[in-house]
Amino acid sequence: MRYVISPLAVVFLCGVATGHQPTMSDGSAADADNAIEFQDVQISRVVYHEVADADSPLWITFEVDRPQTLRVQLGLPKVDRLIDYRPSLVLLGPGWPPVDAPFLPPDGLGGLRLDTDGLTDPEVFHEPFSGTTSWILVTEDVELPAAGRYYVVAFHPNGEAGKLWVALGVKEVFGLEDILALPQILAEVRAFHEMPAGAGPPCFLFPAAAALAGLCLFGAHRRIARRR
Repeated sequence: MRYVISPLAVVFLCGVATGHQPTMSDGSAADADNAIEFQDVQISRVVYHEVADADSPLWITFEVDRPQTLRVQLGLPKVDRLIDYRPSLVLLGPGWPPVDAPFLPPDGLGGLRLDTDGLTDPEVFHEPFSGTTSWILVTEDVELPAAGRYYVVAFHPNGEAGKLWVALGVKEVFGLEDILALPQILAEVRAFHEMPAGAGPPCFLFPAAAALAGLCLFGAHRRIARRR
């Protein structure tokens, strides 16, 4: 069972704004058949991905039951060697025209391509909860024109190795499983951003996680008690 905590509770207990639910890519989501699936694309999630070569794009997929607006972001960890790294995004879905892409879209889907090769001054973003800093290359509110299955594909046009992240959605929702997984996932996120060895997570993380878990369980207990 999944118990949802409001972002207000997270802000109150942690003293910082909430952020995307993080997911670490293991490199297996390299085509449409193996894409990482989001159940509710409006929930704010981010996938961190390492591009090894031209054969290691990142595929994300989701379904919607009606036309809607989707917030899409593409970024990089702020690491000196990636300062000129410029990946691209392709969104695939029903109702879009054919798109130029280095892969074959699933049958019947057109697309929208977002390139970053001309960007010279990306936005710098510091995420206080994890203590990491990123460059944001793309922030777009994309209109999904029809119900159906969509894909988001991130890749480097020349197959250049590097790192990137893709974030979708704006609705911040965290469950008990997300809270309990924070210590491990934050360590992985900080390693992805190549934080210095020995740099620990924010000091409030563990007591905040414990408090939030307690709040979840307390709320669940009250709901069960009301049913009796």
